[in-house]
Amino acid sequence: MADWLYIVVSVAVAAFVGGVTNHFAIKMLFHPRTPVMIGKRRLPFTPGLIPKRRDDIAESLGNVVSEYLVTAEGLQEMVLRPKFRSQAKEKLTGLLHRWGSSNKTLKEAVLAIWTEEEWGSLKGKLAGALTNLSQHSFQFVWQKREWGKVPLKNIVPGWSEDNRQIWSRAAADAVLTAVEEELLSSQGQRLLAKMAAGLMDNAGGFIGTMAALFMDEDKLVQKMTPALVQALQGEEARSKVALAIKDRLELYGDKPVEELLHALIGTDPEYWLGDKLQQLPLEEWMAKAEEIPIASLLAPWRSQAEAAVPALVDRFLSLAVRIIPPVMQAIQLPQLVKEQVQKFPVERLEEVILSVSGKEFRAITWLGVLLGGMIGLIQSTMLIWIGK
Repeated sequence: MADWLYIVVSVAVAAFVGGVTNHFAIKMLFHPRTPVMIGKRRLPFTPGLIPKRRDDIAESLGNVVSEYLVTAEGLQEMVLRPKFRSQAKEKLTGLLHRWGSSNKTLKEAVLAIWTEEEWGSLKGKLAGALTNLSQHSFQFVWQKREWGKVPLKNIVPGWSEDNRQIWSRAAADAVLTAVEEELLSSQGQRLLAKMAAGLMDNAGGFIGTMAALFMDEDKLVQKMTPALVQALQGEEARSKVALAIKDRLELYGDKPVEELLHALIGTDPEYWLGDKLQQLPLEEWMAKAEEIPIASLLAPWRSQAEAAVPALVDRFLSLAVRIIPPVMQAIQLPQLVKEQVQKFPVERLEEVILSVSGKEFRAITWLGVLLGGMIGLIQSTMLIWIGK
């Protein structure tokens, strides 16, 4: 055989062997996926490297992710970056603008997330949860905090001598104004006429007879009404009513809330309040709230909400920084990654790796061809030289 032909054949065979070897070496990372048995013996190198060491890879990957890639310190650093903070503010401000200009109702907004059946079920559960929450909250403040035994003055905010004076004066004005309006109404005039008739009937004797002969009930009412109204509008009446209300407030301020409510409703206050909370029409209120446009809800508070965005974002991010370490510890990231890798199909894993590293694997195959060819060239050249 000619020397040149011997060199070409040697290079071609060595290149082919090098390429095929590298190709099968790459394939053996994933194949075969199950052990190949010959009788009771397992064929060496089966299954492939990744299927065989899947659990070890999953555990190592979990440790790498938790210790180097996704760490509590790294997440905290990311949250504290000014760029992340500004992006959060922009997102929240943009969300407020979209909601503020939206014509959607609350129901339309939630139906974009849940179906009608899911929202109906969730709404029923939410109403039940709110009812239970109100019951538990009431029992906590009534029994544990003993609100029933607390004096009224300790519960009413701003209870002071000056405020009681103001409250008494306002209550007196409201009471006397209501009485005045009632007297000037048609029903009040009839009541005055009835009182005048009863007054003349009860007078008796000569005075009663003379009053019945010479006095008319309507005229008497017409004369009584201005006098009564003037008396109600007078400072003396208002001062006396205000003083009476103030004295009552001072008396009631030292009494426990439980005693005052029992006197007012005539039954056990704890049972009565608990029953009223149980009867709250929460589902009806929620149904009415569903038809309210989101924009109308935000309109009165939009400017305040936009002004509060920076402080709200800062507070939320500060809270996130504090809770990241315990959350990371609670979710057990290494175990979570390990479980997810173990569940991941090997076929899908092969597709992912080949989609990312397919070019590199092909380059490795061709590198085997190149190295094999070079080895074949060197070997054939040396053999020819030695033979000569």
